[in-house]
Amino acid sequence: MKTLILVRSCNISNNLQIASHCRYKGMTKWSRLCLLVFFLVLFSNKGHGQIIQDVGGIAATIHNKASFKDLPSESSLSEHKFQLNTYDAWLPVPPFKIGRTSIFSNLNYRLMDFKYENNTIADPNLMERIHEIKSVIIIRRPISGKWSILGIAMPALAADLKKSVSFDDLILDGILGVSKKFGAESNLEIGLGVHAMYSFGETLITPGISIDYRSTNNKWLAQFYWPRLNVLYSVNPNTQIGLAGSIDWTRFNLKNYPGYKGQEVDYAQFSTIHGGLQLHQRLVGGIWLQVQGGMGLLNRYELFDTRQKTVNDFSISNMAYGKAALSYRVGRRTNKH
Repeated sequence: MKTLILVRSCNISNNLQIASHCRYKGMTKWSRLCLLVFFLVLFSNKGHGQIIQDVGGIAATIHNKASFKDLPSESSLSEHKFQLNTYDAWLPVPPFKIGRTSIFSNLNYRLMDFKYENNTIADPNLMERIHEIKSVIIIRRPISGKWSILGIAMPALAADLKKSVSFDDLILDGILGVSKKFGAESNLEIGLGVHAMYSFGETLITPGISIDYRSTNNKWLAQFYWPRLNVLYSVNPNTQIGLAGSIDWTRFNLKNYPGYKGQEVDYAQFSTIHGGLQLHQRLVGGIWLQVQGGMGLLNRYELFDTRQKTVNDFSISNMAYGKAALSYRVGRRTNKH
């Protein structure tokens, strides 16, 4: 079971909405504290799928130059392109068991680096560097030979570091659900659950789904969990080729600053859909080189006020991208109980 892409309630402008959302406003300080404790104690963005186990690694994604669209006339960004480079690193925490309950976790860091053609641009909505740290804890408890309970929590801190980081930058995100394995070799697993996110005074509830598949001859591997898709064919034990897709987004606090025409801006969200081809090559032992190339589509940069209302919603031109990663893979597991 993996995380969902967040799509704002009653906003379908980015064509990514897949379900209606329930919104709870006006949460008391006590209820927010209880929610915080629940997520931190319970569970945390890379997931633990039964097939592809890249538990640690580093990656760089380079995009070609792009430009903002739908900008107000007073914006100086409209005449200048930018290039987005993204750098990721993730480290595992040793897994452990409490009885029949398995607990997996890791820690992820992402830097989104925006480079502009004109470094002297003065614009209130200028993005430069966004830092994001996510913790992942996954709890899995079998309840029968085929069924398991899954819990995932993903608390995250994301900020531009122009001001000090605080608990106002914290985003609470998690999924609770069940999964069932199918087939004599348990090579197909389907999970369903409920996804909840609390950020900047807003709670969103959406459904979650995950599908893990491994062919009985180990030639085909496939994972789908909103918002990611991996399909791989094993050419030989050391080489895999296939398709990759994902919806990548980062939501971060902007500390209440005045935007265009003095409109108050509280937080922002940058999102893109990546789709392309990928190649995985084993280098030595569990070390794998992964390369990927494709397009970033339906890119958006959206600004919100303290009432979770959209202040500005900017579309961004399509971006070709290339990605390279070195990862450590622990292999496959069948999880027979």
